[in-house]
Amino acid sequence: MQRALFSRSALLAQQTAKNALLLQRLDRSMSSVTIPPPACMLRPLEVPLRYLFGPGPSNVPPRILAVGAKPIIGHMHQEMFEIMNDIKRGIQYAFQTENNMTISMSGSGHAAMECAVFNVVEPGESVLVAINGIWGERVAEIAERMGANVHRMVKTPGGYFSNKEIEQAIAKHKPVLFFLTHGESSAGLCHPVDGIGDICRKHNCLFLVDTVASLGAAPIFMDKQNIDILYTGSQKALNAPPGTAPISFNDRACHKMFNRKTKPVSYLLDMTHLSNYWGCDGKPGQSIPPHRSRCLDSSP
Repeated sequence: MQRALFSRSALLAQQTAKNALLLQRLDRSMSSVTIPPPACMLRPLEVPLRYLFGPGPSNVPPRILAVGAKPIIGHMHQEMFEIMNDIKRGIQYAFQTENNMTISMSGSGHAAMECAVFNVVEPGESVLVAINGIWGERVAEIAERMGANVHRMVKTPGGYFSNKEIEQAIAKHKPVLFFLTHGESSAGLCHPVDGIGDICRKHNCLFLVDTVASLGAAPIFMDKQNIDILYTGSQKALNAPPGTAPISFNDRACHKMFNRKTKPVSYLLDMTHLSNYWGCDGKPGQSIPPHRSRCLDSSP
């Protein structure tokens, strides 16, 4: 008994000495730092409870917040790919689409906005943008920055574009892409979508729709309404944390996207890489398990 107690005491003393040595080394290393740690980083983070009633961000339900506390896993773990498959199916349901090329991007709605334009439009091509608030203005600027020939349909904020006006503009400018904001949060407008996809198909034009502020709050049916590219954000009517941007491309959009003559201007947003990681192109990547190619069919 005495020998056991003595052994434990010796071990504890040894550990205490090691800890003291580590603290001394830490003190020495801290003493060599010329910029001290800011006081704000030495106190716990406090976030007040606020009721959010704007278009976004929105309050996140406790069950969603709880998921954020789960353990981190690697982006190449088998379980991660299974989660990604589930996320894809959830987006397909929310968008009401069967498009295989459906993913969730890391970034805000702006990331999906740029991804859509950068991947289907090449420099010099004609793009038609319906502007009745800030989101159309931003898409027009994004398209101009990458070298597109941008044409604008302009209404006062919250203005409504008739299908006749849209068809006349498409017939005149012959764009490869027509953009419309479904939920224009800057003006409080939810724009009708019915019939516009048919007009775009008639004139061989892709129909791009922004639902960042409307998905989950207003009906949208990607396949039935012949929308070629649809994207949204996570932090508004979907009541999820910011930083995720679901996006979907149908076969018409994929044909344009993967038969372009030039590479997209953004490497980060290049759907050639993103679709491969999400297993939606049928081409197993260098370090992506072959099972990911099963996303090519709609079966589980």
